[in-house]
Amino acid sequence: MKMGISNQEATEILISVVSISLAMTIASAGLGIIAHPAELVMIASFFLLAVGTGFILHEMAHKFTAMMFGAYAQFHMWTQGILFMFVMSLVGFMFAAPGAVYIYERLTRTQNGIVSIAGPATNIVLAIIFLGLAFYMPANSVELGVNVWAWAAKINVFLALFNLIPIYPLDGSKVLAWNIFIYVGFAVLTLGMFLLV
Repeated sequence: MKMGISNQEATEILISVVSISLAMTIASAGLGIIAHPAELVMIASFFLLAVGTGFILHEMAHKFTAMMFGAYAQFHMWTQGILFMFVMSLVGFMFAAPGAVYIYERLTRTQNGIVSIAGPATNIVLAIIFLGLAFYMPANSVELGVNVWAWAAKINVFLALFNLIPIYPLDGSKVLAWNIFIYVGFAVLTLGMFLLV
């Protein structure tokens, strides 16, 4: 089975990631940041690293795990979600929902649970990598007032924690339906990391 990404899918991923980065920039710095191109690029680049990679690698983990089970899976951008995300960013609130991976074959409950936990697990792995960078190669941003790597780690842990909320269609509902012990164990681990980072 071909484990690739189509041109259309790659385009929608790129639009989604850039949209998240810009919306997060506006939400954190205000719409006035557009008048300061240098700061806009710097802050957007940070969010591209911290949120963009976390979001898209989360979704790709779903996609490729589903494909390992023989299912056809593809990322689709949500235009309405992107527009809603930008509207919310104008009032300083961020709701990142630019798209998701759609799976076109029926999976067993176990397969669906494994596909679902792959996304948050990827965010936890990224958080550990970013924490390592924060410790060994600290990158402090005067403009943002944070250690860039530590903040990227916290964002990824938050993405994992948010997706573990056991409400459909979030990942947590499908992991819980698969195995309550794995769900509770992973949720406690993620919550513990969130409180520590």
